[in-house]
Amino acid sequence: MKTIGFLGFGEASFNIAEGLRGEGLKGIRAYDAAWQKVPQSELIKTRAAKADVVLEPTLQDLVEKSDIVVCSISANLALPIAEQCAPLLRPDQLYVDINSAGPDTKVAVDRVVSPHATFVDVAVMGTVPGNRHKVPMLASGKGASTFAEFCNGYGMSVTALAGPAGKASASKMFRSIFMKGYVMLLLEAVIAGRQFGLEDDVLASIRDTITGGDFLRNANDLIARGVIHAERREHEMDEVIATLRSLGVDDTMSRAAKAKLAWCVEHRFKEHFRGKPPVDYHEIFSVLNA
Repeated sequence: MKTIGFLGFGEASFNIAEGLRGEGLKGIRAYDAAWQKVPQSELIKTRAAKADVVLEPTLQDLVEKSDIVVCSISANLALPIAEQCAPLLRPDQLYVDINSAGPDTKVAVDRVVSPHATFVDVAVMGTVPGNRHKVPMLASGKGASTFAEFCNGYGMSVTALAGPAGKASASKMFRSIFMKGYVMLLLEAVIAGRQFGLEDDVLASIRDTITGGDFLRNANDLIARGVIHAERREHEMDEVIATLRSLGVDDTMSRAAKAKLAWCVEHRFKEHFRGKPPVDYHEIFSVLNA
């Protein structure tokens, strides 16, 4: 049985690992630079215990003990971390990058990794919490088929695309133009509505226009998670903007979404809620009114 190791053990890695453990995959490992630092360490250790994941003390330990290294950190760190890992990798390993980075970044990571191991560019095409390991993913690059075959054997939903590294992430970037902007539009609408005590009425009105599923619950979850993960998503929008500019496509809304995400970071929602999305999005108003 192959051993999978998560480089970075945040929300996505935890949910995927817990799902895989439930499917019978054993020996899952993880390394996170923050796992021995207070206050982040408490949450990381709790998640690792819940998912039956072994926390490794160093990046080198994780790489040496894993057949499949899954990098899940932040888009802006994807290349520097790959450069740290490269000398430690072996030809029989898969190095899988699931960060929400643009195709140019994934191609750069591929160039660094490929002389040492087989690279896989993976794009996560949905929300991991709730879907866990079954969240739809796209994979491209030389190791895409191998990775998809292994993961789908444990209940995952990985589609291998024919094509080089960067193809899967390009699909993710174009989807992000809508998804990241959509969340920030919701946030701006409810903050404005709050001034007249109309935030719930505004959402109800939007619900009547946008149907399908439980919209109010979805909106609550999107806003609550959006303010917590703003810093990482701001870096992701840098990748979106870079991708659009490389194609000569106007990036007005993408830049607007990035600016709103930066605004969230400035308000320190993540620190206030200790890294956990609030259950009710109304709780974010206490931060704004502080």
